Amino acid sequence: MRHTVTSCACFVGLFAFNAAAQNTKPNFSGNWQLNSGKSELHSGKTTGEKLTIEQKGASIHVVRTATTSDGKQIVTEFNCTTNGKDCDVKGTKISLWYDGQDLIEMDIGTEVVTKTRMSLSSDGKSINCETSFISPQSDGDKMYLEKL
Repeated sequence: MRHTVTSCACFVGLFAFNAAAQNTKPNFSGNWQLNSGKSELHSGKTTGEKLTIEQKGASIHVVRTATTSDGKQIVTEFNCTTNGKDCDVKGTKISLWYDGQDLIEMDIGTEVVTKTRMSLSSDGKSINCETSFISPQSDGDKMYLEKL
């Protein structure tokens, strides 16, 4: 009887530990730069990208600097939470939420709607971003960002 109770207690403790570990979301904080050699940029919208991310709990501050094909830099900065609520950024609605360990970003602008899935590598040194162009539809981009 005593052995059964001890086994049940260990099993419940192990289950609780695994559930807590699965609820831990990755922290994307850092300075990141596009590695164009490992990326697939089909849209032609950017040739370079840098991200600065500060994440504290469910709050994220992002500064994105994109370099266009003509060399122009476009800076976008926003604060948002990861609970899926819209953040208004210069006429674009941005929302962030987790799908398992991936961070999803939905951007709804007046001319373009995109959805980006961001996956942090297990060593925390790179992010894989897959962007789908929902409207207007076009080939998506796969960006590989490395931590600086």
